[in-house]
Amino acid sequence: MEKIINEPIAGTFGWLHVGGTKVTLPDEIKEQEIALAKGETKTVFLEDDGSLLSIKAKLPENAKLHLILLRRSEAAKSCFTDVRVRLEDGAEFTWHRFILGGKETYDNVSVELAGKGSRFAADLGYDLKDEEKADVNCEAIHLGKKSESRIRSFGVLAKKAGKLLRGTIDFRRGCAGSIGNETEDVLLLDDTVHNQSVPMILCTEEDVVGNHGATIGRPEERLLYYMASRGIDETQALELLSRAKLEAVLHQIPEEDIQQTIREAKGWT
Repeated sequence: MEKIINEPIAGTFGWLHVGGTKVTLPDEIKEQEIALAKGETKTVFLEDDGSLLSIKAKLPENAKLHLILLRRSEAAKSCFTDVRVRLEDGAEFTWHRFILGGKETYDNVSVELAGKGSRFAADLGYDLKDEEKADVNCEAIHLGKKSESRIRSFGVLAKKAGKLLRGTIDFRRGCAGSIGNETEDVLLLDDTVHNQSVPMILCTEEDVVGNHGATIGRPEERLLYYMASRGIDETQALELLSRAKLEAVLHQIPEEDIQQTIREAKGWT
């Protein structure tokens, strides 16, 4: 079935070709609903298997959900993941996504911060090469007062890899006192890669704060020279810099055993 996925909330310039992506979806759809009680904290760790995975959750008052998704480098099939979460008063949701490779990865994450003081944190880490591709749409929809969102992305691209990240912070009327921040840090290891970053801040409420920042580029020659002077050649230096990007996301995971599983999937001891 052909369908356009990962369409952002607001339209973009047509010549950018980032309004959505036409793909052929798999026939098999795996649906998972995550249920929590008031005040409950839960961690869910999943690995994709090439099917279409649909995850839905409604977090009641003061509930906390940590969702961790892993995509391994040897994955041959395309991956499709759709995550939709609604947060009530004081609820918190964190989305940790690790894309360590794989042919094509498509992720959509849409979070409604409906309750007062609700919080959403997204941390995306990726390491792509050899024409691998990641296409991600992440939305923080602020509805409740004093809600907070943070979208962060750390990644590495090499050898004709491509990445498209649409990050939207949407302040709706009635969400007074809300804060949204979006940051991105992309390391480009050669001139064959294709990186697209599409940050958007939408606003129909006056009393809000929205920020965006990005660092995108090749490693600084001064840094590589300094590391070489300490006996670290360029290949080793780039490996260390690449690992640092993913470690920035790994350190946000509270469970050390899950951190270790992801490190082992990357071949790190």
